[in-house]
Amino acid sequence: MNETKKQKTLRILTLLLIVVLGLAIRLVDFDDPPLDFHPARQLHSALIARAVYLNHGGDLPDLGAEYEHEAIMRGVQELWIEPPVLEYLSAALYQVVGDADLRVPRACSIFFWLLGAIGLYRLCRRFFGTAGTMTAVAFFLFFPYGVFASRSFQPDPLMVALILWALEALCHWEAHPTLGGALLAGLLAGAAIFVKQVSVFPLGLAMLFFVLGARGFRGAVRSVQLWLVAVLSLLPVLIYNFWGYFVQGFLVQQYQDRFYWREIISPAFYVRWIRKIEQVFGLPLAIGALLGTTGLREKKYRLLWMGYFAGYLCYGWVLPHHIGTHDYYHLILFPLLAVGLGGLVDFVVARLRTLSSGKILSSLAVLVLLVGLNGWWLADSLLSLNRTDYRAWPALWQELTRELDPYDGQINTIGVMDDYGAGMIYWGLRTPMIWDANVERLEEGEAMTTIWETMQNREFLIVTDFEAYYQQPRLQRWLLQHAQVYRQTADYLIFDLRELK
Repeated sequence: MNETKKQKTLRILTLLLIVVLGLAIRLVDFDDPPLDFHPARQLHSALIARAVYLNHGGDLPDLGAEYEHEAIMRGVQELWIEPPVLEYLSAALYQVVGDADLRVPRACSIFFWLLGAIGLYRLCRRFFGTAGTMTAVAFFLFFPYGVFASRSFQPDPLMVALILWALEALCHWEAHPTLGGALLAGLLAGAAIFVKQVSVFPLGLAMLFFVLGARGFRGAVRSVQLWLVAVLSLLPVLIYNFWGYFVQGFLVQQYQDRFYWREIISPAFYVRWIRKIEQVFGLPLAIGALLGTTGLREKKYRLLWMGYFAGYLCYGWVLPHHIGTHDYYHLILFPLLAVGLGGLVDFVVARLRTLSSGKILSSLAVLVLLVGLNGWWLADSLLSLNRTDYRAWPALWQELTRELDPYDGQINTIGVMDDYGAGMIYWGLRTPMIWDANVERLEEGEAMTTIWETMQNREFLIVTDFEAYYQQPRLQRWLLQHAQVYRQTADYLIFDLRELK
């Protein structure tokens, strides 16, 4: 059915409202330090970006040359695995604002995610009507986990945006097979895989399934333009891996002990994987969305998302440890689940329209869905963003580090920390030893020996991860018996280890 001018205007206004609300919720607590979502991962990127900025003539106002020199040293010690695209972009923008302002990379990630939403919109217009398309975009922008993840200083928001635009470019090229379309599809796919190379699995198989479904094996193999897409997709990441592994060598250490393929035959691995999906999306939503992709009208589009899901499975099998322990490794599912939810709504609306009063019912259903469910997601995100304030932590880490760990070149403190010491490293420029043992699993004598040996030659123990601390009553009892409480607040607990009893 052709769309009237009034319907088109309403659709564009609805999209604009969703995008504006998506931006607005991400600007809440915009100046909070990046400690609300995987702080260790975010501050890893922050250390690299700050060092690049300082090495190119930047400065940190009011912090002095000695601090800047140490900040450079901390940054260059961080190991790369993904190319530091966002880090270098942030460093360039730091030059513009005149400081290593962590709001800059947050703004970049938000911009990329919103750009991804536009790519998703264009992609869904190929599959669905207005109701399904708007549902997909609203989920992508309002779902609480996505709100937090899309503000984070890590490559994933840019990767997801590039995946969506690469798929859109691929679909456009298949419908209009020009050389320019092939170049664009290949460059966007290559950029997505270059930014974070794990995207090669869902993106690569999605492209393969789609092209085979649309053109068949012979047509795909004989297409020079398709080979151009494939070469452009893989060439950047292959060059980077060759340079990083064989020439510079920094990827050798990163790839060691990263793959635990024996885990894939363990039932516990699949339990952990499913629990992570439940933690991020909820199983009912994930299953429903996956079913929604099976209802796409054209076979080639169904195959596109079947390939994407097959690639996600391969991705999990190749990195079984990370898929079961790192929830942000599931961000790559957002495009698939957004399209699947759009497919479910599109199916329901189509069935309602077959009823005598279907037009009214379908309009009411879409209104209730967009206002009710998405309003709930927005409220959840708003409450979560306002729940914790980290603005005092940068100054606090600088103060605590000067007080507790003033000696350069040695590890003076040990920490039970939820950020693995990243805050102390970034703002205090000192690296604490991290308590990662679990003495509850040991025999009593072995547990006490482990604690004693670890605490020797350390002067302070800092607790910021109270959940981990309270899960180890043996450690608590030992500290209370042998050490003195140096300072205690609602945010941290410090033990003095200088005169153990």
